[in-house]
Amino acid sequence: MSAGSHSHVGPGQRVGLVAAGFMIGMVASTCGIGGGLFAVPLLHYGFRLPLKSAVATSLCLVFATATSATVTEAFHPGRALLPGLVVSLLLGALIGAQIGHRIASRLPVRKLKVVFGIVLLLAGGRMLVTSGQGDLVEAAMVFDPSVTDHLLAFAIGLVAGVAVPLLGVGGGLVVVPCLLFVMPQLGYLGARASSLGMATLTSARSIFLYRKDGLIDWKRALWFASGALAGAVAGVYWVHGSGNAFLARGVLGGVLGLAGLRFSLDVLRAGKD
Repeated sequence: MSAGSHSHVGPGQRVGLVAAGFMIGMVASTCGIGGGLFAVPLLHYGFRLPLKSAVATSLCLVFATATSATVTEAFHPGRALLPGLVVSLLLGALIGAQIGHRIASRLPVRKLKVVFGIVLLLAGGRMLVTSGQGDLVEAAMVFDPSVTDHLLAFAIGLVAGVAVPLLGVGGGLVVVPCLLFVMPQLGYLGARASSLGMATLTSARSIFLYRKDGLIDWKRALWFASGALAGAVAGVYWVHGSGNAFLARGVLGGVLGLAGLRFSLDVLRAGKD
């Protein structure tokens, strides 16, 4: 039984969770990320869940967002989902997660956060100030990945999988910018769709592990995830609108910068302790 399974969720909290889930699901589905970057602090500071429970409960939103967005993408007339590429990413991510868990206690996480924070800030800045890929946002509809592309996707998934347990980030923060930089033919729509497709199974696996530890607040998770289900559908339809994918790419640049700043703050706080 989870620590939060007996907690009361009043009408006001239900409305707040659904509304927050909708907004996070919409933003996350347009950016190709799970949404944990926003969900964890909201659950921890806004809804007073213990941090570990907030992390575990946020995974339900990530799963709802990724699954809803992927199914919606698959049936959208302009779908940018490439199942083969998703499989390559997923295989790499699952292997990487095992590696990350095993080496988490052996590596200097603080130094890793410094490097990762700088990389995210640079990646976010590049996505905000460059427009060279603006004409490639819909390229996934005509892109046929080669064997080399699948190997690159596997490697990207591997790096993302290692980063998740080491740094506590969602895989999409790694996958989307990496796909855009090494495989620009995929386009923004294809990169975000591939990332979300991968997240459906990686988040499900994480939920299973956290469920055994009894850390998920299922009552709050249900309302939070229900909002994300609807928000992800809205996000997919919005990002496929004329010119919106280019705007979403800029939003992702801002999200990457926000994540980079978060790691920088983590390092500074750790240095003061």
